[in-house]
This record gives sequence, C-alpha cells and structure tokens, in this order.
Amino acid sequence: MNETDQLTPFEQSLLYAGEEIEKLMGHYPCLREVCGKLRKDAYPAALFTGAAFLGTLMTRCTYRFYHRPQELRRLNYCVFIIGDPGSGKSFAERLYDVIADPIIKESKVGMNAINRYKRKYKQWEDGGCKGDGPKQPKVLIRTHPARTSNRVFIEDMMDAIDIVDGEEMHLHMLSFDSELDNAINMQGEAWNNKTFLELKAFHNEEDGQFYTSIDSRLGEFNVLWNFVYTGTPNALHHKVSEKNIGNGFSTRLACIPMPSSHFVMIDREEYDPSKEEDSLTEEEKTLRMWAERLDKTHGELPIKELVEYTWNWTANRMEDAKEDNSEADETMCKRVAYYGINVSLPFIMMRHWEEWNQSHTLTIDETDKRLCQLIMNIQYMCQRHFFGLYWDKYYEQQDYLFVPMQKRHTKQMKQRYWILPEEFSTSTVEIILGVERRNAEKMIERWHNEHYIERIEHGLYRKIYLELT
Repeated sequence: MNETDQLTPFEQSLLYAGEEIEKLMGHYPCLREVCGKLRKDAYPAALFTGAAFLGTLMTRCTYRFYHRPQELRRLNYCVFIIGDPGSGKSFAERLYDVIADPIIKESKVGMNAINRYKRKYKQWEDGGCKGDGPKQPKVLIRTHPARTSNRVFIEDMMDAIDIVDGEEMHLHMLSFDSELDNAINMQGEAWNNKTFLELKAFHNEEDGQFYTSIDSRLGEFNVLWNFVYTGTPNALHHKVSEKNIGNGFSTRLACIPMPSSHFVMIDREEYDPSKEEDSLTEEEKTLRMWAERLDKTHGELPIKELVEYTWNWTANRMEDAKEDNSEADETMCKRVAYYGINVSLPFIMMRHWEEWNQSHTLTIDETDKRLCQLIMNIQYMCQRHFFGLYWDKYYEQQDYLFVPMQKRHTKQMKQRYWILPEEFSTSTVEIILGVERRNAEKMIERWHNEHYIERIEHGLYRKIYLELT
C-alpha cells in the first residue's frame, strides 16, 4: 500500500501544499532554510511560522490593501501551529531564536537596563529613600513571554517608537511560546483579558485604557502585536470553540497543523564533537543574515499587482460560496487575502532584494502570484478544517433564530426533501441524494431543528408532512 493511501483528504492536501512549496524553494531565499529537515506536509507550518518572524522584522514597512486603500497597512501575523505532543512543533522555537535575533537582542538590552534600575531602586528604598532616587530609563522592549502583565505589555507597546523617514512610527511587539497550553494556564484570567488585544492586533485597531491606579498610564493606542504559539488541539479549543466562534478571532488566525508521523521515524543524526553544540548551521547562518537585512527595511511596498491578485482570488471564492449558499465559506474567505500578502511579502522582498535597494520597486511576476495563491489556499483550507463546522452551526442557528421561515429553503433543498422516502437514515440520504455524509448530516440536523422530520429511533427519521418554505 502506498504511504499516501493512508492519508485523509486533508492530509493529502497538506502534502500537496508541501510539494508545491518545495518547487518554489529555488526561487525564494530562506524558503528551503525555513522548512529545514521537516516532512513535506509540515512545510506549510514552517512557511507561516518563518514568515511571521521575518515579517515582524519588516515592521517599518507598509502597503495598501484593496479595502480602504487610503490607509497604510502593516504586516500582521496571528499564528497557531497545532499538533499532538511529539509532533515536531519544536522547529518553531529554533526559527524564533535564529530569525527574531535582532529583536531579541534589542529587547534584552532594554530588559537588562530595567533590571539594573529595579536593583538600584530597591537599594535606594532600603537605604531610607533619601533624595529623588534612581530614574527609570526609557527602553525598547518588544519581545514578551506569556507571563507578562497587561500593564507592562501595553506600556512597552506604547513606548516602542522609532523614527522612520523622519516620522515617529510604532513598532510591533512579538510573542512566541512553544506551549500554548501552559501559556493559557500561566496567565489565567490575565491571559483571558488579552483576548481584546488579540482581536485588535490583526488590523492594528485602536484601543485605550483609563484606570484610577496611579501607576497606570492613561491613553489610546493602536495594537501592534504579532504572536506565534505552538500547542495541542486541546489548547486550540480553549481559544476557539463553538461558543465563541462569533467573536471573529478564528478568521484573524492562521491555524496551521503539524501532520501525524504515521509511525514513520525521523532521520537518525550523529553527534559530531568537533562542532560546538550551540553553533549555527549554514542554513541558520543564511536565516540570520537575511534577518539582519530585513530588520533594516522600511517604506511603502509597491505591490498593487499582488493586491489585485488577492482581490480576484477572494472574488472567486465568494462566487463559490454563493453557489453553495454557504455563509460559513463566505465568512472564512474574507480575511484570507491578508495572509496571502503578509506571508508572501518577506520572501518576495528577499527575491527582489537588489531591485528594492536600487529603485524601491518590486516587480511582481507570475512566480510571486503563485506563492501568494498557494498561501491563500493553505490558509482557506486550514480555516475550513479547524473551524468550518463551527461556522456552519453558527449560521444554521442564526437562520433558525432570525430568518423568516419562507426564506430558509432553496428550491433544490425542497426537491431533495420530497425525493426521500417517508422513513430514512443518514445512509439513505447519502445514497439517494448522492451527497457526502457530512452534507447528509447537515441536512438532517437542519430539517430536525426546524421540525420537518422527527427522530423515530437512533439514526432513523420520519417526515412530518409540512410544506417546506
């Protein structure tokens, strides 16, 4: 039996996406290095993770989207890599250490300065508090672990300012944690309270705080925060579930799975004592070199052709959703274009590096569009895989609660209802109507909720002869 025969359709799609990523490795610097020695069906997870770190380095860059093009957009990433324990998610930690190094080093300088200030303040306080005391330094701290108070995080975000092309510009915060489960548990209610920041980060929406505490800074701010977390399906369920799907976090989220190993061993590696344990490999040196280059990029990115391409892709998906009468698909495709742009742009920038430095132009060609389309297909596929059922149920409930009966059923749905025998099962619906089991279950659930059929016994239903409206 061929190994691919064991894969589900979704797993086969992941493998196909990985093979397409592999075909593009010769065109884009760092794409091969980002994917490393992972299995091909894990390449999508590596692509999104690496892009999030590389794109955060490009925080001083902007672009214009097809929605409200008068506004300058930033490169935003909300990425969850989801897999079972031992599925290989640790690759993300190494990418963070190597690629985000310029931001990490910058933040460590600020953290060390704050720690010195705290020690001096403690000494001054213990010594009787004479004089004005040490003055807290102004520092730049952009990396934050999961165990960070909201106050510290918000103040660091408000203070993360650089002068770009003669004007003040706020820079992105960056968070990474290899255990989303632990991150949630460590923060407790404080983590839950960060939901408002998570929701607003993807579009850099405005927020603010106004508390009576003397230590709390008052003011408004735009949320600039990119985050990458790896975790288990159980952790994902804590963040996105049937109950909270309507808050819109899922469509802002790039949720990419780590594939099952299907009992295939990883390659055996030999220890070479002649090499330092912490020394960088050639691949990691390449990533570090490009990280330092991208950290210096700034300016508006001329990507009109790429934006138009994402508009056309989205329009086609909307037509598909209309044909299927699927509000769920309509919802899930609307924000996919942002990821098509944000994930592809770091690699497009590296591919056209010389052109950008010479003329500040980016000649978008068919290869760039191919990468962008692949990314959008991955994002849309993963949205449907993780959240499709939630959104289906959400809109079914909305239809039942708020939509008049006469608008509920299409002509095709009525025909399907009357074709069925008086008593039927899910298998009967599959065979007679020629639909997949998932669609058969959805139709039965809908008819039952709207009282057009009744359950006789487990798995068996009977028509209630009402005219479908």
